[in-house]
Formats: sequence, C-alpha cells, structure tokens
Amino acid sequence: MKKIGTIALAALLAGSVVGGYSAQAQEDTTQAISEKEQVTTNFMKATGVIQEIEKEEEGIRVTIENEDKMITILRINDNSLLFNSGTTKSLKPADFKKGATVSAYYDKNKPMILIYPATVTPEIVILNDEEVFGEVKVSQFDKEFLSLDGELKLNIGKDTPLFNQQGKAIELKELNGKELMVFYSITTRSLPPQTPPTKIIALDNATVEAPEVEPEEKPEVSTGLQDIIANDHYMKNGVKMIPLRIVAEHLGYHVLSQPKVNGALVTLDNSSFTIKRGDNMYGYNKSIRKFEVAPELKGMKTYVSEDFLELLIQN
Repeated sequence: MKKIGTIALAALLAGSVVGGYSAQAQEDTTQAISEKEQVTTNFMKATGVIQEIEKEEEGIRVTIENEDKMITILRINDNSLLFNSGTTKSLKPADFKKGATVSAYYDKNKPMILIYPATVTPEIVILNDEEVFGEVKVSQFDKEFLSLDGELKLNIGKDTPLFNQQGKAIELKELNGKELMVFYSITTRSLPPQTPPTKIIALDNATVEAPEVEPEEKPEVSTGLQDIIANDHYMKNGVKMIPLRIVAEHLGYHVLSQPKVNGALVTLDNSSFTIKRGDNMYGYNKSIRKFEVAPELKGMKTYVSEDFLELLIQN
C-alpha cells in the first residue's frame, strides 16, 4: 500500500481547513496535560471469595466471586507470589481453600483476552487471614514514601523487614523507584493515614519493556476519507475526534448499533471491534485495546479518537 504524502498527512492530522484551530488545539493540549492521570500502580486488583479450585498442569485454577456476583478466574502458577495478609508469610497453592477471601494483583499492561468470566494470571495473590488482622497495599511511592495515590504514608523503621521479590533482604535505598507490596496492621487517623509497615517487598518491574523499533509509516488515507474527517471532527483534550460510522463504513466495515450496552459492533471479514461510549477500553477480536480518548455521543453520532483510524485502515 502506498504511503500518504507529507502534505496530505499534515492536513489530515492538523485539520488545518478549520479556521482558528491552532489556538483551540493549544488550549486543549494544555488542558490535557493538566488533567493527565498519574500512574500510581502497574497492577489491577481483583478481590473475591474462592468458589472452586482445580488443579492444572502448571498450577491451580481458582474461581472467585466478588460482592457484585462477578466471576474472575485466577490461573496461579509457580511464578505467582502468594502471601498471608496477617502473618505476611509466603504460601503454597495447597494453602488456598474454598470459601477463603483473596485479592489478586495482575499486570495491567499485559494483553488480556476479552471473555467472561475474566481469566488472569496474577503476579500476586494475598490470602485474607481471618484470625490475624493485616492489610496489604501494592503501589508506587514517592521519595517520602507516600503512595502516589495519596492514601498511605509509610513510617519505615530501622527494624522494618525489607525484601526484594526473590526474598533476599535489602536496604532502604533499594526501595526507591520500585513498586512496593506493603504489609501493615495499624494506621493513624491523620490525612493521609500513616503506618509502621510490618513488612515491605520491592517488586520487579511488572512488564519487560520491548526493545525500541523504527516507527512505522502511517498507512495511506484516501482523499475521500480525508475530506470526511476534515468536514466532521472536533478536538477534545488535544485529540481529534472523528465520526465512527461514516468513517468505518467508508472503509467497508459494517457498523451495528448496540443501544443496550451504549455502544457499537464494527466488523469486517474476520475483524471485529466492540466499542462502548464513555469507556476508553474496547475489544479487538479477542484482545483489549485502548482509545486515546473515550468514545462519546455528539449530535446523535458516536465519535472516536483518531488513533482508531490507523487500526481500521490496516485491517
């Protein structure tokens, strides 16, 4: 496929046909920077009561149910870190029993199959101890050991047990820049609450960064599609929002409205996209992808962020 020329690409991305755009884009970009969410942890958390435990070749398959009756399947293997919330001791898969409450932490940056019930391979699983009270927080912390979400301040003493993920004792300075798994039992009533941790484990980086590769050239965008976008778009937080249906149908896709889920199903041959307005996560075949800005309804039409266009063209 031929690549789009420099002038055409610049016109498409900049939307220069709309008067006064530059000033608006600058305002939107400034707003986007100020509203950008800070990453406080690399993990997602799933908590529930164990309903079923099955043995697998590489570990155990644990089915949990949360308070909203939502099911999650945990595939626990030898690489999963298993701990008791109260004693802080390391556990084995055999220590997990039906009826116990667990909290599982899994890397939010890993690809996830879009099915229900959700099936994850957790990096960490905490078994709630019903006899010995204890809490666990997994988070990133600043230099003063305040969690980046501002919810917990650590008062680390010289006798606080500090370990790396492999169980080796480490020094205080080795906690810097690491995601921490913090065990604690008491907190002050101050804001934020403060605690003397009973144990801290410095976690390895959740996801190994991929090696740098040369950026791919943008796929070709037809003149007709350029005209559609130039005449029907708006900016939000510095991101161009384009009309989903007219763009997708121009590229040969079938767009099926799904009012019950406030979204749409976009299909072409073996490719399918499940989109929900207000949610920046969308399904692409059996994987989950992320919009730069969540889709939204405007003037009776659904608009999506322009980054979605490249994926539509590539299929």
